[in-house]
Amino acid sequence: MPQVTNQLGLLLLESGFLTDEDIEAADKRASSTGLPLGRMLVLSDKIDETLLEQVLETLIHLRDNAMFTESDALEVLGMLKSARDGSIKEVDQAQLQSFFSKKGRQIRLGELLVRSGLVLETDVLNAVEEGLATRRKVGEVLVSNSYTSRDAVDMALSLLEGVRSGEAEVSEAAKSLREAHSYPESDEEKS
Repeated sequence: MPQVTNQLGLLLLESGFLTDEDIEAADKRASSTGLPLGRMLVLSDKIDETLLEQVLETLIHLRDNAMFTESDALEVLGMLKSARDGSIKEVDQAQLQSFFSKKGRQIRLGELLVRSGLVLETDVLNAVEEGLATRRKVGEVLVSNSYTSRDAVDMALSLLEGVRSGEAEVSEAAKSLREAHSYPESDEEKS
């Protein structure tokens, strides 16, 4: 039996979303294409984009929150599995909504870059997954994979400080970032 070493794959396996065979096949395809495992699972219709986002969010909690354990992560994913199977309890549904709610949570770098139109949400998800697997910051991964420039990441980080301190609105920050780093339309695109 193959050994799953990718934390994303392990959580999907242990929570019952996927089998060893699903993960092994996607891992082989991911290795040959250079795409992250999660993206390959989405492309092969083993999971959907929403589940990938939710599992990555769970992994971020696992990475960032000293009080959140792998057992907690599996509990969250178990509730997600129950929700998808239609057998979730109301109290668990409320907990899931609270866990995945962006309300009250500070905006993240990738979210600002997506709102500015400089980076696609799919690219951010790929960068988050790669960053979690390699223990690198999302901004570093976005730049190293040529999704955006170092200058754009640096500006976005600076703008995030203003948003987090209450000096700027997210929409203003996204507009400033877009205006400073988007490419002007060519004459062909205008017509």
